[in-house]
Amino acid sequence: LFWYSHFSEHYHPVSKAIGHLATVDCLFSLAQVAKQGDYCRPTVQDNPREIIIKNGRHPVIDVLLSEQDQYVPNTTNLSGDGERVMIITGPNMGGKSSYIKQVALITVMAQIGSYVPAEESTIGVVDGIFTR
Repeated sequence: LFWYSHFSEHYHPVSKAIGHLATVDCLFSLAQVAKQGDYCRPTVQDNPREIIIKNGRHPVIDVLLSEQDQYVPNTTNLSGDGERVMIITGPNMGGKSSYIKQVALITVMAQIGSYVPAEESTIGVVDGIFTR
């Protein structure tokens, strides 16, 4: 119990060290993802009205499924000059939500500088993601 009473004296340096360790942990995790052969380096452009993903996969579902039941890749092409909105329909449990989350996750991953699970991707700078 003695060390516990003196911990408050060193709280700020320890807290700062923990913050730096968390940053290093995130950077190592992103580097590990980048080493995977089936991920690509996305192109992030100034055009905010562009999300182009060729054969993208959901990063979580792709890992959870076995080799036999691979997640079916999807291509997304949204741009200000062409398609700007998609209406996604289909039966219950048809993968609509997974597809929407896939595009959102790939977009967020690209924004933070991570490699993404796709053959190619070009994504504009995004300031928000909205789904319904």
